[in-house]
Amino acid sequence: MADEDRGRELPQRVKGAARPGPSASVPSSSPVLSEELRLRLRAAVTAERAGAATKQDEARGTEAASGESASGETTSPEPMRPARPRAPAVSEPPAPPAPAPPAPAPPAPAPPAPVPPARAANAGPFAEDELTEWLGTTAKAPSEVRLPPDGKPPSARKAPVAGPASAGPAPSAGRPRARRVARLVAVVVVIGVLAVAGVRYFGLSPAARPPSAAAVRQAAAARAAAATWVAQQVSRDVKVSCDPAMCAALRAHGFPSRELLALGSTSEVPVSSAVVVETPAVLSLFGSSLASAWAPAVLASFGSGPSLVTVRVIAPNGTAAYQTKFSTDLADRKTAGTVLLDAPRISVPALARGQLTAGAVDSRLLEALVFVAGHQPISIVQFGDPGPGASADVPLRYVDLAERDPTRHLSSAAYVRSLRSYLSTADVRFRPAIVMTAVLGDGQRVLRVEVTAPSPLGVFDPQSSP
Repeated sequence: MADEDRGRELPQRVKGAARPGPSASVPSSSPVLSEELRLRLRAAVTAERAGAATKQDEARGTEAASGESASGETTSPEPMRPARPRAPAVSEPPAPPAPAPPAPAPPAPAPPAPVPPARAANAGPFAEDELTEWLGTTAKAPSEVRLPPDGKPPSARKAPVAGPASAGPAPSAGRPRARRVARLVAVVVVIGVLAVAGVRYFGLSPAARPPSAAAVRQAAAARAAAATWVAQQVSRDVKVSCDPAMCAALRAHGFPSRELLALGSTSEVPVSSAVVVETPAVLSLFGSSLASAWAPAVLASFGSGPSLVTVRVIAPNGTAAYQTKFSTDLADRKTAGTVLLDAPRISVPALARGQLTAGAVDSRLLEALVFVAGHQPISIVQFGDPGPGASADVPLRYVDLAERDPTRHLSSAAYVRSLRSYLSTADVRFRPAIVMTAVLGDGQRVLRVEVTAPSPLGVFDPQSSP
C-alpha cells in the first residue's frame, strides 16, 4: 500500500483557489495541544525577559550603593589662582648691520676640450675603445689625459702639408658618423616607444586594467548564480538594492521590478532596503563601509576574488543597533527552542536538539513546528540553511521532516498530504514559502519545510502576538 501511494503524484493546488482543509484521514477536530504549546512558548520567552530585566535593575542598585558607601565626603574643587602678571620685556638696542661679504672672484676660464683627431676613410673598422670614447662613455678627466712625447696636445700640432702624391679630393669622414647617429636615434626612438607603452599598461591599477576573457566569464557566472539564488530564496515582499546589471538579471529571473532599487554613482547607502547584492560595482561605490557599518550579515556569497558577489542583510539603523536587536532575538530563540523540546509529539535527534537550545533555528520555523505538532506527530531529521557562504550566526531557515508517520496510523503518502495541508493553513506570519520532497545524501526522502530570507527579528515580541 505504501509503494502504491508513493508512486502517485502529489496533488497540486491551483493558484487562486481556496486552500483545502485537512484530508479525510485527518480528524476534523484539532487538538488543543497546539494553542497550549504556543502559549507556553511565548510565556516562557516573556518570563525569561522579565527575569533578565530584574537582574539588571538589582545589579545597578548594588553598584550605586557601593559607590556611595566608598566615598563618605565630597571634595570641593580647588579655587583657581589668578595668573601672575608677567613683567614687560626689556627691549635691547638693535645690533649693527653685518658687513657685506666680499664679492666672489670670477671663475677661471675652463681649458678648451681636446678635439679628437680626424679619422681617415680607409682606416678600417672602429676599435671598441674608439667607439665608446666617441659615445662619451669612457671619456677621461683632464688630469688623466696623456700628452705625446713633445708635450703638445694633438690640437696644437700643425697638420702636415700634402705633397703632390696626396693631391685630389680628400675622403669624406662625415658619412659613417651620420649613419651611426641615425642608427642611434632609431634605437632611442624604439626604446622610448616601448617605455611609454609599458608605463601606460603597468602603471594602471589592477582594477583599471581591462579584464581578461576568463575573468569576464567568472564574473558573469557569479552574477547569474546570485540572481538565481535571490529570486528563489529572498522574500518577494522586501526591497533589494543592486547595481543596474544585477537588477536586470534579477528581473530576468522573475524577481518583481517594483522591489528593486538600482544603485548609481550618486546613490547613498540603501537603508530603505532589506537586502543588498554587493557586486564589484556596488563595492566601488561604498567600499568596505557597507559591510562594516550597514550590512554586517551575509546571507549567501558566490564567486571569488574580483568576481565575488555577496548577498547581505541591511541594518537600517547601523551595525550597533542591529547587533543589539539580534542578541535579544537570539535569547528568545533559545528559550523557545528549549520549550519545543518538551513537546510530546515532536521527535528531535541529538544534533537538532543542540541547534534548538543554541537558538540557531529561525523563529518562524519554531512557530510552524508547534502548529503542525498540534495536528500530527512529526519527526525532525535535521535543520539547515540554503545560503552558501552565509555568516555563522544567520538563523537556519529549513527543517527536514521524515515522511513516515511515527504512530503508523497513516501511509507515507497520506501522511505527507496531511502535513502539506496543515502547513498551507498556518498563520501567514510563519507560513513556509517552500514545502517539497527532497532526497538526502544517504537516499532518505524527507519533506523540506523552508522559510524565506532574511529572517525577521522580534517574532516573539509581545506586540507580534496574535
